[in-house]
Amino acid sequence: MAGPLGPPPDPDPAGAADIGPAAVRLYTRLLEDGPAPTTALAAALGLSREQTERAADELVRQRLLARDPDGTRDRWRAVSPYTAAAELVGPEENRLRRRLEALERTRARLSALIPLYEETARRGADSGAVEVVESRDRVMLLISDTAARCTEEVLTVQPGGGRPPGHLERALPRDLEMLGRGVRLHTLYQHTARYSPGTQEYVRAVSAAGGEVRTLGELFGKMVVFDRATAFLPVWDDPEAAVVLREPSAVAFLCSVFASAWGLAEPFSASYTAAAASQLQDTIAARLADGAKDELIARRLGMSLRTCRRHIAELMDELGAESRFQAGYLLALRASAAPPEGPHHAAAGL
Repeated sequence: MAGPLGPPPDPDPAGAADIGPAAVRLYTRLLEDGPAPTTALAAALGLSREQTERAADELVRQRLLARDPDGTRDRWRAVSPYTAAAELVGPEENRLRRRLEALERTRARLSALIPLYEETARRGADSGAVEVVESRDRVMLLISDTAARCTEEVLTVQPGGGRPPGHLERALPRDLEMLGRGVRLHTLYQHTARYSPGTQEYVRAVSAAGGEVRTLGELFGKMVVFDRATAFLPVWDDPEAAVVLREPSAVAFLCSVFASAWGLAEPFSASYTAAAASQLQDTIAARLADGAKDELIARRLGMSLRTCRRHIAELMDELGAESRFQAGYLLALRASAAPPEGPHHAAAGL
């Protein structure tokens, strides 16, 4: 059922792809020699009558060919591309223009209430600074709209290893568009994302456009923050929902947490650096010392259960430990006995 703005316009009014070579030759012949019947055109072009008629039909669909007005139905004449464009594209452009104007009026009508909404929230009479959006579709629309209005910076934390291909396919055009407008993009992944082919491809694309991506062994949670003003956080018991946070002090706190994690993180690469491998080992050791189960450790580190158990077995073998807890304890002792390292990423500015 069509909405109040009518059905969406046909993206290809002509219903055709690029103009074929035979049609281009026919059009060129008519431009050079003037109107001609099908038979003469076929002979001049070295085509069969059927091939010539197909080429003529293609040009007619593109409004580039018309019957000659002398009354001879088989006589064709070339039509100016300007005229063809006005006839073929003009109506669609007018419909799109009217649709865009209607959308702008809708946005202006709703935006007029923003000062009232924000003032009410500041007075504490409303909880608008924290909004729970329960529909995934609405969450995605709100993120897209906020990204489109972002002017300075976006901070993203994506725990859990490599992201699903579908998520990356949706995120890449949006992120490249923001980068193209001069928006700074800083993204944190876990070290395990380095071995995800899809994530590697995404990182190459955004890095080439000026974005920065780093990894850390363990992250504090998923979030996206636009312009240090609006944060999107997950709802712990509903994967389809999101919390939209606009309260300035709370958003500022999230940004400071991000800055701390960013300063400890390593630049993204397609393999582990020595520092990343050591950090991963330390994180596993801490979880072992806490008595965490393999499944929890794997989930916290964004790796498969099989990979996690292989890391644990290697650690225990290296230490000669007989239990997982003993391995964690021995690693913690080794870490406490090691000399302190120098400042790491001292310039943690965003």
